This record gives sequence, structure tokens and C-alpha cells, in this order.
Amino acid sequence: MARRLTSPWLALAGTLGVAACGTPPVPLAITHVTLIDVAGGASRADLTVLVVGRHVRVIGAVDAVRVPRHATVLDGRGKYLIPGLWDMHVHALWHPAVRETFFPLFVANGVTGIRDMGAPLAEMLTGRADVRAGKVIGPRIVGAGPILDGPEPVDPSISMAIGDSTAARLAVDSLARAGVDFIKVYTLLPRSAFFGVIAAARAHGLPVAGHVPAEVTPAEAAEAGMRSIEHLRSELGGLCDPTVSGGCDSVFAAFRAHGTWNTPTLAVRRAGALGYDERVVDTTLLRYMPAIVRGFWERAREEAGSRTPEESTRLLNRTARERGLTAALHAAELPLLAGTDAGDRFAFPGFTLHDELALLVDAGLSPMEALQAATLNPATYLDAADSLGAIAPGKLADLVLLDANPLEDIHNTRRIAAVVLNGVLFDRAALDDLLARAAAAAAR
Repeated sequence: MARRLTSPWLALAGTLGVAACGTPPVPLAITHVTLIDVAGGASRADLTVLVVGRHVRVIGAVDAVRVPRHATVLDGRGKYLIPGLWDMHVHALWHPAVRETFFPLFVANGVTGIRDMGAPLAEMLTGRADVRAGKVIGPRIVGAGPILDGPEPVDPSISMAIGDSTAARLAVDSLARAGVDFIKVYTLLPRSAFFGVIAAARAHGLPVAGHVPAEVTPAEAAEAGMRSIEHLRSELGGLCDPTVSGGCDSVFAAFRAHGTWNTPTLAVRRAGALGYDERVVDTTLLRYMPAIVRGFWERAREEAGSRTPEESTRLLNRTARERGLTAALHAAELPLLAGTDAGDRFAFPGFTLHDELALLVDAGLSPMEALQAATLNPATYLDAADSLGAIAPGKLADLVLLDANPLEDIHNTRRIAAVVLNGVLFDRAALDDLLARAAAAAAR
């Protein structure tokens, strides 16, 4: 995804004050740890991982790595080190109160990078700039700014109304000048405007991601160069029917030929189908949500309570099809990204990503493959695998230390002992403080 991303958004020299204080950073040594090698597909035991500044400097056997005398030493005995997680579908930048609560929740849950899929331009630019400058603690951000939708957008508050290819080109030109990282397309975008967006974005070196508009087929979107499709659906329904022999062959062939990725967002779709009840959502987490979010979500739950049995059955069948489609994409060895739609109804920032990883495993991925969908795959998608996505010397130090092995049980990704974000250590006490800050901000 576009070399233009790798230089500016990975060069976070001042983030979290790492380089802002004018003194050399204190090295961090994590000793006797088991490293989960998502690039190699295995685990390596009893290692020392040495972080200096923003980067991993050395990885080796405990007796082979010299730990500097002044280093902070973290005992990793019985613990497991994974790369920082990415949530590749969030809405975290559409309001200052949302940003204030969501950012610490991502970090406290080991989410060190997000792809924001729709926000007012000024809010996205401000939130991204504040993280880069170290003004706030938050994950790395790749952002689209406003969504490009049809003349009557589904959500006008975060969208630009586009009626034809000329308007599409002008919108993309303006967003490119503003510095967005990619272009998000949506449900009602007219066919001519969609192809106009694709052409204009290509001229600016910007990827296009989002919903397949109603007037475009998934295969056409892939052939045009759409980089990722969200929620495993077009606006005409599912991408294809994996229960029918050969029902997905042509669509999958287009995905493979044109390098199209998919972001299933299984957790949020399942929560909606089940009416947002306690079987699938932890309502105690509402204490971390600001009033503007809680109100929207509670109204959605009330509306779900009035569904007819037929509507409930339809939604449950839909989630079953999407799980089957995830399994089919995986079986076809087509690439998947872990995403949650955090900010949408009962998709909690940070927390729900762990639900998503478990649902990917339920759909047939191994725990390692689920981890890759939130680490290595996002880095590959973003053309940033030289700097992110795995733990290796020279890569940025975005790390999550776990108290139990995620390869034995993917639910162990929740058992977070510490997070390292851009070389800065957040131990368990610091992570708990982030949670407390989010709760306090939400209560204001």
C-alpha cells in the first residue's frame, strides 16, 4: 500500500516523548521470554529482546546478549512476546471525546496501530498529528478522513457527497492535498463515481478501501484495483455463496489476480445479529464509552429488541454465511485483515479485537494465522513489513507481553502483562492507569 505511507507515518520521532526530552533513551531488555515469530510461524524460547530507542536492537539467547548496565530489565519467564496488534477497521476519530477515550483503550489492549475508516477530515488530521507529535498516547494511525458516498450519504457527518466522476476526482484531489493515507468508498457511490475515485486515487498513489457500492460487483471492484473490501459483502449482498460448488470461484480469482484483501469484522456483525446482549458483548465495558457513544449504542439495542423473529433469523443466517465465507477465503489462501469496526455498535476499542481473533480461529484459522491477521498481514498490506508486523532487529518496537501462550489458546491475547509502543514500556500498572483515564474521561 503506497510507499508514500511508509516514510511519514512510520517516522514518529517524537511520539510519546521518546525523542522529545533530549536525553538518550534507556534501553529495555525483556529476558527469558518466549518470542512468537509470526513471520517464521513458530515460537522461540528463552530469549532476550533488547530495545534501544524506538527499535528492537538485538534478539538472542539469554547468555549471548549483553544487557547494558543501565537498562530497564523485564523478566519474561513464563511469558510470551507478540508484535503489537493492529485493528484494521475502526472509527476512532470522529469526535474529540471519542478520541480521548478510545486511544488509551487501544494501547491498554495491545493495539498499537489502527486504520481509521471514516472521520471528519479535521478530526482525523488532528488526532493523527497529536499522536505523531507525542501530545497524546495512542496507536499509530492510518486514516482516510471522510468517506466518499453518493449524493445522499448514509452518514453525512463523516462523508462527502459524490454524484459523478468529476466530483469524485475533485474530492480525491482535495483529500490527497490534505494528506489522507487512503480513500474510503461507500454504499451509495454511483458506478461512474466509483471508477472516477479509483482513477484519481491511482494518480495520487492512494489505495482505495471500503464497501463495494451497490452499482459495482465485487469482481469489478477487485479488477479496478480496490485494495480491501470490508465486512465480506457488497451492497447487493454477500461477496459470493461458498455453500454452492464453484459459487465463489470467479470472485476469488479476481481477488487473487488483483491483490484484493478482505476484512471480515465478524465480532461486530455477530453482536448485531444477537441483539447486543450479554452473550456476546460485555456491557460492563460501557463505563469506558463517552455519553455520545453510549447513547447511540443503547438506542441500537432498544431497536434490536423490537425485531421480528424473521428479521432475527435473517441476521443470524447472515453471520453464519460470513463465517463460512471467512473459512472459504482462508481455505483459498486469500489474505485477511483483523478489524472490528470499533466505534460502531458495541464494538469496543481494543477489547473487541480479541473477540475478533477468537472468531477467526472459530472460522478455521490457526491461532498463529489469527495473530498474523492482526500483525504481519497489516504490515504487508501497508507496505511496511520492513518496519512493522513482526519482532526482529531493526523493526520498530511495538510489542505485547502476554502471561500465557496464544498459540495454545487464542483467548490468551487478553492476558496482557505489558505493552511496548514505539519503544516506550507500559507495564501492567501503566496499562491499568490508561484504563482508569479512559473511564474518567468517559464519565465527564
